[in-house]
Parts: sequence; C-alpha cells; structure tokens
Amino acid sequence: MQEGYSPWTLATERSALRLFFGSPLLAEQVPLPPRHREAIRRSRQSLVHEEQPSPHFQPEHWQPFLAFIGVTGLRRREVRMLRVGRVQEQLDGHVVIHVQGKGGKVRQVPVISGQEATVLSLVQGKNEEEQVFAHIPSHLDIHAYRRQYAQALYQQLSGLPLPPASGRLPRGILDEEAVLAVSRALGHNRRDVVLTYYLR
Repeated sequence: MQEGYSPWTLATERSALRLFFGSPLLAEQVPLPPRHREAIRRSRQSLVHEEQPSPHFQPEHWQPFLAFIGVTGLRRREVRMLRVGRVQEQLDGHVVIHVQGKGGKVRQVPVISGQEATVLSLVQGKNEEEQVFAHIPSHLDIHAYRRQYAQALYQQLSGLPLPPASGRLPRGILDEEAVLAVSRALGHNRRDVVLTYYLR
C-alpha cells in the first residue's frame, strides 16, 4: 500500500498470502482501498508506443507485428509460440487461429473481418512448423492491443456501439452472446473480466 499498488494488485497479493499460509482471515484487519472501474489505468491511454516512442521500442520497426496483434488479440506468449500451420483460412474467407493458451487450453481465435490479408501475408509461403514471428518486442504493452481487438470484435459481432465507460449498464444494452464470444476469443471465459478490462 505504501508503494502505491492498485487495489486489484493488493487484493491479489493478500489472497495469495492467505492461500500460502492457509489462513483465510490473514490481514483481515488491514483495510484495502475500494476498487472502482474508473480507477483502472492499465492500457486505458492511446497506444503511447506509437505516439511517443521510447528508446527501448521503435514502433516503425515492428509494423507487421503490431498490425497482427491488433487484429488477433493474442497474448505475448501465444504469439511467441504460434506456428504457421495454426493459421487457417476457412472456406468463407474468414481466418481463424488455433491457439494454445493459459493452462494448455486450446481455443479458436477469429481474425477481425476485413483484416484477413494482414494475417495471411505473414504466413504465405512459409513452412507449417515455422514460427510466425521469430522475434517479438519486449517493451510493448500487449494488453492495449488485446483491448483494441476485443472492442473491434464486439462491435463486429453485435453491430452495436461499445457500452458506456462509466455508470451502471442499462438493461438490454449489451449483446450478451457477443460478450461471451469476445471472452472466449481472449481466452478468459469470464463476462466480468471482459466488461471491466476490455469493453469499458
């Protein structure tokens, strides 16, 4: 708390300590700050890497990679492990990526419609066992691009605008099936995570 960690991080740390010590009431007397969605800062700004390049990351050197993660929403490790053969063009022209995510779970990730060529151009003519990207940048906020992907996919599937960033959600404003589809594409399968960190 003295170092200014977010309420979410503090709650996670306390839960981990409780699990480790086998004490569900550990640090119960320590009041944690309340958690409000409006206080989330992670990946909420524009893609700063492109506007104000740091000496550690030059976006002009990584344009194919940035375009790829913006239309697939993959995690850093998932991109690192991705093989060419996992990228498949379907009969209707849509492109899907078969990803082995957290915990070894395999999921099918749809590429944003209209951006199929962005992905196919990166695998064309390559061996199926070859990595799509031999190198990926280390100084990059991948989560910001996952959020960009989630919002584009939700709007594509639902045909609706994004839900309001603050306040209570009016009844019936969401396309619940689209929210669930976005959640699965991201590898979460949790409605609350998608709404809190990605769509709002």
